[in-house]
Amino acid sequence: MSSKDYEQLCSELDNTRQKDHPRVYDTLSQEEREVLQYWIEHTIQPALKADEHYSSYGLKHEYERETKLYVSHAQFKGAMLIAGYLPTEKGEQNWHFKIKPTYDEKHFSHDVSSQNKRLRLSTYRSTPQGEQDPQLNALVQKALASHRGDDSYSVMI
Repeated sequence: MSSKDYEQLCSELDNTRQKDHPRVYDTLSQEEREVLQYWIEHTIQPALKADEHYSSYGLKHEYERETKLYVSHAQFKGAMLIAGYLPTEKGEQNWHFKIKPTYDEKHFSHDVSSQNKRLRLSTYRSTPQGEQDPQLNALVQKALASHRGDDSYSVMI
């Protein structure tokens, strides 16, 4: 989504009683934006229909679970807009998008899929279960380093 389109949509939302306004995305540091955009790019892909199982709020928690970095719901919604994903119903607090996971469970062996379901492992993740993404890890470390000594930054443990 272009910055002009982002600004236009945020302006439209200014005239509503939108909770978790996506413009709060702009308060993230450059390093935080890089991690979040990388995660979205490597975890989510466009789909023909909306994923009704995962809302913006659920996806935000999947991001936090994998990176251990906190973002607000509003910041996550803004990141999805920047990444080019429009909500199916922008008037709702929890947005749904026409998306699907990059790593589809159907492509895993039956044993791996069963184990993931049994352990309640996330469908949305940047790499297949059990693998590490060195680029994501480096971006997370960069974001953490940029906030050392800043009491306002939260890391999830």
